[in-house]
Amino acid sequence: MLRAAAAVAASIGLAACASISAPAPARSSAYADYLIGRVANARDDYGAASDRYFSALARAPQDQALLQGALVASLAAGDETRARRAARMAPRADAPAYAHLIRASDALVAQRWRAATQELDEVEGAAAEEIIGRMLLVWARTGERRVDEGTQDLTPLTQIRPYGGLFAYQQAMAWDYAGRQDEALAAYEVALRGGLWLPSGIERHADLLVRRGAREQAIELLSAEVNRPNPALAAALERVRAGGRASQQPLTPARGAAVGLYGLSAVFQQESDSTSGLTSLSLALMLDPDFDGARLAFAQQQARLGHTATARAMFARIPANSPYAGSARTMESWIVLEAGDEDEAVSLARASAAGGDARAQRTLADMYRNLGRHADAEPLYGALIEQQPQDWRLYFSRGAAREQLGRWPEAEADFMRALELSPEQPDVMNYLGYTWIDRGERLQEGLAMIQRAVELRPTSGAIIDSLGWAYYQLGDYAQALDHLERAVELEPADPTLNDHLGDVYWRLGRRIEARFQWQRALSFEPDDPTSIQAKIDNGLPALPPSRSANR
Repeated sequence: MLRAAAAVAASIGLAACASISAPAPARSSAYADYLIGRVANARDDYGAASDRYFSALARAPQDQALLQGALVASLAAGDETRARRAARMAPRADAPAYAHLIRASDALVAQRWRAATQELDEVEGAAAEEIIGRMLLVWARTGERRVDEGTQDLTPLTQIRPYGGLFAYQQAMAWDYAGRQDEALAAYEVALRGGLWLPSGIERHADLLVRRGAREQAIELLSAEVNRPNPALAAALERVRAGGRASQQPLTPARGAAVGLYGLSAVFQQESDSTSGLTSLSLALMLDPDFDGARLAFAQQQARLGHTATARAMFARIPANSPYAGSARTMESWIVLEAGDEDEAVSLARASAAGGDARAQRTLADMYRNLGRHADAEPLYGALIEQQPQDWRLYFSRGAAREQLGRWPEAEADFMRALELSPEQPDVMNYLGYTWIDRGERLQEGLAMIQRAVELRPTSGAIIDSLGWAYYQLGDYAQALDHLERAVELEPADPTLNDHLGDVYWRLGRRIEARFQWQRALSFEPDDPTSIQAKIDNGLPALPPSRSANR
């Protein structure tokens, strides 16, 4: 049976497969497949794990541990066909938790509420499995018109930040489905303050406002600064302004549950539980196959794990008319770039930008700058600035490209304009202050600007390095040392930070430590390894007499 919801929430980060016990397969080859599958699962190689578990199941089809492994691996790999196949192989009672969760999800889609409830009453397993079951049970009971039974366990959980917003959204949608609009609106307001941004929940909130005749409130909600960048919410805003509803599809228990599992996946990711994050998203897509937001999140998580092919296959399933189509193409181009195929990445970004979408054009410009193709990036930023003259980020990006092209007066003007539009942006202050000092211009002003950037972002290794390097350029090596050592503590694998620390060690006469830091910098693939090797071989040149003292 399901454990108490509060206990589940307290241990939400436990891995979904933590309860697997050793099997007793019929043959040694099945046991070998089990072991290989388990290792592959532990390494997040879900496709390989699924292959091995199903190979073992062919020889020991009733083995519970093999079934559990197959269920987890196939869900985490996004293979719904295999997941359902494993669920069918499991016994009706006392099956692995994910077998009950899959069967309950399919029952919710079919509106077989009693069957869903019966499956969920059997869920017993790791904390992640039980919290998923608790979320689905809310909707099975809501479908049975037992909404109070479904939502009462969520009430204490709505106060737990940052996850309370998720549970409040579940309450709100359940009450909305039950026709209890006043209670739903109150819960939506709690959800907005709950600490977890949930676009699908915001869309349902706006939809209820429209149905209540509060169209202007819906527009205000969807127009909020945090919501505008989301493609689905932007599309919902257009529909509301045109006189339509925010949501294109009516709320159902299956769709409400899908939103809940989408939110849970974010919670699991915050807890570094990739497996549960992916299984939650797969279940969400079983509940709502049109949920492209979940599809996009699944692809992103696979990409973070280095599974480029799986991520791209999921991106390809987002249709061209989806609000998330542009985001999918943009993310795919970056994933391909990170995988090392620069030509294909640029080709994908160009094709996406050719449609005229500003976000896609920005992606292409950013990609060019990332690749050091500043001459290609600079005019693209200029064209975007003509369309969006109040966006400080575009001025900052164009300024960085112009600085790299040696067009400093124009770059400086862009940085200053960015700060006019959005004062005290740490990245802009850091870049401008650092460049002033590096060029030997406006030294004290640049130092003060970087000091302020550090105050605004005190854990940024890059910005703290800039402050240390500013003191270094001013000849204050003792001050420089404190900041540069702190920067390397924060970002120990950054070649530039290690290089700078080596320089200050050298100026302080600590030659062995200097060469050690330069060697470290060289091991992290710096942009200019030749100059670092020269320092290892020859050290730094002597300072002129006016700079030789350590002030």
